[in-house]
Amino acid sequence: MLDYFLFGLTAVLGVVILIYLASKKKMDRRVEALEADIRRYAEVVARMADVQSKTFEKFSIRFEEIDERVLELSVPSQDPEMPLEKRHQVLSLAKRGVPLEEIVERVKAPVGEAELILNLRKFQQGLKGAPAPKQTEARVS
Repeated sequence: MLDYFLFGLTAVLGVVILIYLASKKKMDRRVEALEADIRRYAEVVARMADVQSKTFEKFSIRFEEIDERVLELSVPSQDPEMPLEKRHQVLSLAKRGVPLEEIVERVKAPVGEAELILNLRKFQQGLKGAPAPKQTEARVS
């Protein structure tokens, strides 16, 4: 009787081992398939990031070109007191390498105003990559 019991127990253990090995093989195949999917998705994401980066660079360059073109197209009007136009004229002339004295003469602006316009532009360009300054609260005593 003990022999039958041991034989039955051995058979049951054998079946359990076979089931385990079959399910392990299935799980291993599933894990391999998932890893392959992850690799494909990583490649797609990397390509998308590359396209996005190139697109950003292309548009950044284009925006700079448009900004330069706007400065070039600013035409003096009959009213030299228009501050926005004066600013564009000063920046456009400076971008072309015209000396400050000649800019002041052409635009009919005070030297200090032309210098201020140019310095503000330099300051703005310096802040493009910098974080925004912290605002401080004024203390009331």
